[in-house]
Parts: sequence; C-alpha cells; structure tokens
Amino acid sequence: MTPEELQKKLADITESASGSGSSITRAAVDSFFREDPLSPEQMVFVYDYLLAKGIRVDGYRKTAPASKGRPDLPEDERRELRQYRESLRALPPETDGERQCLLEEILAGGGETAIHRMTELFMPLVPEEALRHWIPEIHISDLIQEGNLHLFLAVSSLTGGPVTAEDLEEYILREVRQGMQVLCESSRDMKVQDRHMVSKAEDLKDSIAILKEELGRKVYLDEVADFMNISEEEAEAIFKLTGEEMAEEE
Repeated sequence: MTPEELQKKLADITESASGSGSSITRAAVDSFFREDPLSPEQMVFVYDYLLAKGIRVDGYRKTAPASKGRPDLPEDERRELRQYRESLRALPPETDGERQCLLEEILAGGGETAIHRMTELFMPLVPEEALRHWIPEIHISDLIQEGNLHLFLAVSSLTGGPVTAEDLEEYILREVRQGMQVLCESSRDMKVQDRHMVSKAEDLKDSIAILKEELGRKVYLDEVADFMNISEEEAEAIFKLTGEEMAEEE
C-alpha cells in the first residue's frame, strides 16, 4: 500500500467512525484493512491515529511508553489530586451486595438513582486511572473529569445489554481508560500542531527579513508565499500569528 493509499484509507475510516458516534471496534478497523494487510506495528499506528482524531477504538488499549524520563506531576496538580481524593471520602461506603443489587436494578430499567449510586461506587478508581494516563499536555483535573464522564456513560449504558457482576468493573474501567486515551491522544496531536505552527511562524519571520533586505522595502503576501513555497492562504494564516508588517496590495 502506497502512502497516498494509506492516507485515503485513514480518511475514509475516520469519516465512517465519526458518523457512528466517534467510536469503532478494533475488529472493524482490522476488517477495513483486510484487503490491504498491514503489519502489527502499522495497525497500532492506525489505532493511535484514530485516537488522536477523537475516535474511540473499542478493544484497543494503548500501551503506555516506558516511564524513562517521564516528568512528575506538578505540585499544584498533586495538590488538586489530593484534595479530590479527600472529597471522595465523603461518599457513602459500599455495602455488602450493593453492587449486585444496583446492577440488577439498572439492567431491569431502574431509574437515575441506581445509576447515580453505581457511578459513586466506581468514582474512587478514576483518579488512580488518571494518574496512570497523565501526560504533561493535559491537566490532571481535566483527565479526571473526562474519566468521570465516561464512567457515567458506561454505567448508563448498562441498560442496553447484559453485564455480569464479575465483568462489571473490567467493563467500566475499560470505558474510562478509552475516554482518557482519546483525550490524551487529541492533546498530543494538538501540541504537535501548535509546535508546527510556531515553527512556521519563525520561518515566515526569517523569510520576511531576508526579502526586506533584498528588496529594500516592505514585502507583499504573494512574495512571501512564493519564497516559502506555500499558498497565499497559508501565509496569511501565519501572518495573523506573527503581527509582521505587510505591504498593502494596490
């Protein structure tokens, strides 16, 4: 498969998954590439690409990179994490058999009270998962908030199909992790784009300086675009970030 064909495939599967609630199963992704087999390493790239685009890949859990050189959680975020853990102690402790009773009530179409209480039972697990998935690009509180959202969605979705008490925690944690992974990958992707734009802005400033020195005057948008071998639209977008002076078109 050529790089162009791969890009087309990635665009097609992203569009398809976006139209399906921004979620797709790992099996569906594998099936999509069945006619053009990729190596296991390439398939991991595909899964991570979808996560970066905000698409959940059910059945895939991103392996955390080795912790070598991993920065520590900043002190202000550690403080918030401690405060949040402390606040969770105010929740009523789980009683014997409560989880099973709540599960049966929810599966039978129980109301919001059962869903709310079941969510409370699993809330102490969310900050621990957030700490495992934390990356410098995202605040720990945002990661916890995202985890809590997917926790609630996971509990609410129990009404749609049978889940045993034995599988309940694994199912809920899988949904929480998936939500956190999507947020982390999206944040990484945005960070890369930001760095790329900053680099472009620096290149543009250098190009303007060179052209001004050569021409002895202010430069026009089309001149800078030609010099950098980019479109005028892209050059104009970068100009808005730099605040550089531009000669007015006559």
